[in-house]
Amino acid sequence: MRKIKYILTIATIGIFHHSNAQVKKESWIKTNWNNMIAHYNIYFNAEQKLESCVSNLAKKHRDDFNSIIDVFPYGSEKESKSIKEPLETAMKKASKVIQNKPNSKWVDDAYFLIGQTQFFGMDYYSSIETFQFVNNSFKDEKTKALSQLWLMKSYIQQKKYDDAEAIYGMLKNSSIKYPSFTTQLNLAAGDLMVKQNKKNEAIELLSDGLTKLKDKKLKYRTHFVLGQIYLELGEFEKASTNFIKVLKLNAPYQYVFQANLGMAKSTASSNGQGAQKTRKYLKRMLDDNKNTEYFDQIYYELAKLEFKLDNESDGLLYMKQSARNSTKNQTQKTKTYLFLADYYFTKRQYPTAQAYYDSTIAEIPTDYPDVNGIKAKHAVLSRLIENIETIAIQDSLLALSNLDREVLDKKINKIVNELKEKKRLAAEEEAIRKDQEMLNNNSNSSIPTQNNSGGVWYFYNTSTVARGTNDFNRLWGRRPYGDFWRFINKNAMSNVLNGNDQSIEDEEPDSDINTYSISQDEEQSKALENVSADLKKYYEKIPFSQTAQLVAKKKIQTAYLDIGKVYFEDLKEDQKAKNNFSSLIEKYPQTEFKPEALFYLTKIALNMGDSIRANQLSIQISEEFPETIFNQVLNNKEIPEDNSEIEVLKIYQEMYLALQNEDFNKILQLKNLIDKNHAGNSIQDKIDYVYAQAIAKTKGRDAYISELESMKETYKGSSIGELSSYTLRLLQKPEEQSTNTKLFDDDFEGVFYYVITGITAVEKQVEIKINEFNNKTLGNIPLKVSNLIFGNRSLFYIKQFSMKSMAIKYHDEIKSNRQFLLDAGLSNVRHYPITENNFRKLISNKKEIEYMEQFKTTFIQ
Repeated sequence: MRKIKYILTIATIGIFHHSNAQVKKESWIKTNWNNMIAHYNIYFNAEQKLESCVSNLAKKHRDDFNSIIDVFPYGSEKESKSIKEPLETAMKKASKVIQNKPNSKWVDDAYFLIGQTQFFGMDYYSSIETFQFVNNSFKDEKTKALSQLWLMKSYIQQKKYDDAEAIYGMLKNSSIKYPSFTTQLNLAAGDLMVKQNKKNEAIELLSDGLTKLKDKKLKYRTHFVLGQIYLELGEFEKASTNFIKVLKLNAPYQYVFQANLGMAKSTASSNGQGAQKTRKYLKRMLDDNKNTEYFDQIYYELAKLEFKLDNESDGLLYMKQSARNSTKNQTQKTKTYLFLADYYFTKRQYPTAQAYYDSTIAEIPTDYPDVNGIKAKHAVLSRLIENIETIAIQDSLLALSNLDREVLDKKINKIVNELKEKKRLAAEEEAIRKDQEMLNNNSNSSIPTQNNSGGVWYFYNTSTVARGTNDFNRLWGRRPYGDFWRFINKNAMSNVLNGNDQSIEDEEPDSDINTYSISQDEEQSKALENVSADLKKYYEKIPFSQTAQLVAKKKIQTAYLDIGKVYFEDLKEDQKAKNNFSSLIEKYPQTEFKPEALFYLTKIALNMGDSIRANQLSIQISEEFPETIFNQVLNNKEIPEDNSEIEVLKIYQEMYLALQNEDFNKILQLKNLIDKNHAGNSIQDKIDYVYAQAIAKTKGRDAYISELESMKETYKGSSIGELSSYTLRLLQKPEEQSTNTKLFDDDFEGVFYYVITGITAVEKQVEIKINEFNNKTLGNIPLKVSNLIFGNRSLFYIKQFSMKSMAIKYHDEIKSNRQFLLDAGLSNVRHYPITENNFRKLISNKKEIEYMEQFKTTFIQ
């Protein structure tokens, strides 16, 4: 009807003006005809297509209710790709207005619609250009204001919040005041404030946006966001009010459930009988079949409620129920497992905690808060449990090796029969489980169970192989199967392969943990001669030979030492550390680790305030092990030179001096000398790093990259490996470096390192002194000290500090106690805190003076 009325109006006016000149009449009719065709034919179809795309995108949008949801349901990148073709169709239709009707008054609207198609297609760079073009090229104030609003939305999606806030500052003072525009502006600005964690500003803007909002979907979403914000602020009554409004708006069930859960949280946190009401409310939710897929979240909230009321037993029960019912929600699985892991960690039940950290790591999303800290704690506990298992297993195997052969055979046969029976029962249980799944179609995920590795028998420990594989990959990387896998450069073994190395022919079986092989142990092989093939796997790990028993005992000694270190350095459990170091010395008085164990026992005695015992242990180290590094640290005694390593150190110092003097050919000569006479030395990584710098200067970029690739793999996980990897990334993106006008970021937030540079020939001594200073000053914070070559200086970096305030505090401590660095042999000292990103830039550009200037003017304010 509107189209017919429009045509009749044009016709009537045309007849009325029939007396006008022919040219003028045709021009006026043609203009209005073009406007009508552009609007009701081409633009209308494009607009309908876009609205359909936006509606489909909103339906596919999935919210993460573990954090404050977005006000607008724009979907994900994957969901955006699913509407790519219809968006392109809408864009083409809008383009026809511009191409076919260039003088139409709908051209600006067509450009604006193209900008929207780019926005919903998540091509924000293009949408920004288009909206800027509309704002600068057309005069219609309404279109200009809308283009600025959507330009603001584009910046929000790009996380350019400062740019978005600047546009909002202009728009809120503009003359455009029609209701729908003001509503959309307030909602967009509220969304911006939520994303910047400006909760009070967000509440004001979103509340204003609700006053004349007609869109039902945006209404319940906005009320839900307000409920979440009030819940975080502790304004529980206002939170409940907004969640109730979500229910009244007949929102989809997932929002109804989450609103109910939000109300339960609000009630539980309020005064009076809130907790009792919440318990009843949550249990009623468990009785509703519609909530089946949300049972994990309900049990989780019930568990937290019981823990809050100091009902730990009920809390644990509900939390484990949450774990059993977690099937699809990865984030909820992570939260549940992590809660249990942290609970057992605080209770110092480390084996159980480690099992739950295992489950947490298996589920944790990459963007989960503090994911690196969780992984670090998991690594520490894994290391602890691995060593505990090593002691249990090796003790068990040694006990088996001492049995009479007839008794041992009977035990092995019994074990084999038990395993067969277990396998049969497991198969039956699996069949029953599958039948039950088919009946009720409700599979449950399992709670992690602690390995019963304390049961002494090696054969029952099914986790050992998997854990060993992970440990191997962490230490060595993923290496292809083959002989001499330990060697990156297989040519180094050419003499052995060609039979030119006669030294190993008469060599006794090696008792070293890492190199021992049963095939070279004649005594062990002989003990296994009469064992049938099907039983051999049960016997081959039992150390029958003297050499195999030495290897088993050394594994136990290493494990005791490592357990002590974990308890002392990572878990701060002095008594448990003391027990393990003491057990090591008591059980193996001649252990090679005795000086190190005594060293740690001395530190533990000092921590416990037992200075008399600490002095006794210090004297014992001085008398029994005068030539060790531990005696040097405790008693400030010089260590006599070790001829096997001192020559390498001398050559390395020559290489380092040659690098300072830019004598790169000499570095190459010295590297060849070390490879020929001192392969496998303890400072090979630093030698290779100096050599790589010489390669860069003498053989060019490609050779340098090749050398860095090799170092990246060889020293994977070490500071040299990380530095090589980072340098490679920089070399592969040279254009990005050239476009950056600023050497360093001004944003001094996030993770911090602390850098100390200077000139020294005794890097190890300086590193030890820094470690001692850290333990004395900040003993409760686990810090790691590493060092690198930094031009003609040595660079020591301490990581890491989670907050700026901690880094500043440490900086003040260093300034006050700077003398200890000079006493350690470090001259021309510079020191400063630095963010992780700026540290990487510093290593790349070596602009230390420039950073220090920026640090003085920007960092401390």
